[in-house]
Amino acid sequence: MKLSRRYALKSLLSIISYISLSKVSFGNNQILVGKTVIVIGAGISGLVAASTLIQKGANVIILEAKNYIGGRIRTDRSLGAPFEYGAGWIHGPSEDNPIRNLADRTNSSLFVTDDDSCELLNLSGNDIDEKVWDEIEEIWEEIIYDEIDSDTEGSILDAINEYDSNIWSDPNIRWVFSAYEEFNYGGPIHEISAGLIKEMSGFPTADVIFKDGYDKIINLLAKNLQIQTNSIVKSVNYSSTNNITVSTTSKNYECDYVICSVPLGVLKFNSIEFNPALPRYKQDSIENVGFGTVTKLALKFKDQFWDSDVQYYYTVAKETGRWPIWMNYRTFSKEKILMGLCMGDYAKKADLMSKEELIEDGLKVLKNVWEDDVGEVQNVLRTSWLNDPFTKGAYSFPRVDNSEEDFENLAESVDNRLFFCGEHTDLKYLATTHGALYTGIRAAKEVIKANK
Repeated sequence: MKLSRRYALKSLLSIISYISLSKVSFGNNQILVGKTVIVIGAGISGLVAASTLIQKGANVIILEAKNYIGGRIRTDRSLGAPFEYGAGWIHGPSEDNPIRNLADRTNSSLFVTDDDSCELLNLSGNDIDEKVWDEIEEIWEEIIYDEIDSDTEGSILDAINEYDSNIWSDPNIRWVFSAYEEFNYGGPIHEISAGLIKEMSGFPTADVIFKDGYDKIINLLAKNLQIQTNSIVKSVNYSSTNNITVSTTSKNYECDYVICSVPLGVLKFNSIEFNPALPRYKQDSIENVGFGTVTKLALKFKDQFWDSDVQYYYTVAKETGRWPIWMNYRTFSKEKILMGLCMGDYAKKADLMSKEELIEDGLKVLKNVWEDDVGEVQNVLRTSWLNDPFTKGAYSFPRVDNSEEDFENLAESVDNRLFFCGEHTDLKYLATTHGALYTGIRAAKEVIKANK
């Protein structure tokens, strides 16, 4: 059961075109003294953009709609061990990964999530034969790494059907593509562009989690920044050649530049009115680029009924994306917690379930494996990013009808005064915290250039 093969293969595809945050130099000249910049959103991209501009002497105010900072990085410790509502892993924590550098600066305790430590359970709740397991992975590997290239048209599902029109009826095949691809990219398998995933890159080495919470890096980045929480931005008026007016539900702000770092879902819902309206090409790309969701459910049990040393339990269900992955907290903490994940189209349903419905749905899958051994649930945490009015989803993905130009459009500034950042603006590192960080640096450098 060599799940780590996928990481080895992904590493071969990695193209590291950015340098780490610790090596970035912006100089010491205070060329933005006297200038005010409003950053909309206190996620990682917004925080990094603000920090960069302050180094240049700018007065930077961050307006955050939520009552906490970090955006889609949010840690909850009420279960006795950190539960990450959003970002949970450092993907490829090599020395070149700036998130790894930030983790080191905060003396974070990291834990390698061993993908070889797993059990795959079939529809009946029994262990899948190793030969069958190897066949499943081999098919996945052939399609993703041999059949698909940057010129492949259509979706990943189209590529699967082109490879073999009958295999999608196999629940084991649906499981592997959901657990791997729908989870990786955050969208349904029939919507994810097969060709564009080949334009995305990553860092080598096995993924790690924060044993003491992902929010430690947010707290580091937020030091000495002016952040106004509970500040819901309703409009950005840049029609004047002088100042830009940013209006919240309670106050107006005047500034020279605006950096919009809100999630793509917020832009899709037109939650912020721009005056003048954003260029048509930019609006089209906002509408066209995919923005999916992943649902997490952490169940803390009174008694443990599973092995302590198995990192992941993989459960096959009839419905694609229904709890294919369960993460075992006992491998890195003392807490008796199993955290399930839903992805793809099923995550859209799961996000909209009530807490009781979601618990029942997750327990049905667990009871299919452990039957009556599944005992009392003591505490629960769940996510529902679709229901979050200031996010409207988890992370972006390349849709079938997207082009690289769509992501360039999302990143492009308007009128040299309105700038955009966030994970959705960088196809190469889409849907990652390091990608979001890089875009914050890019947006800040664009402001500096515009000021010159």
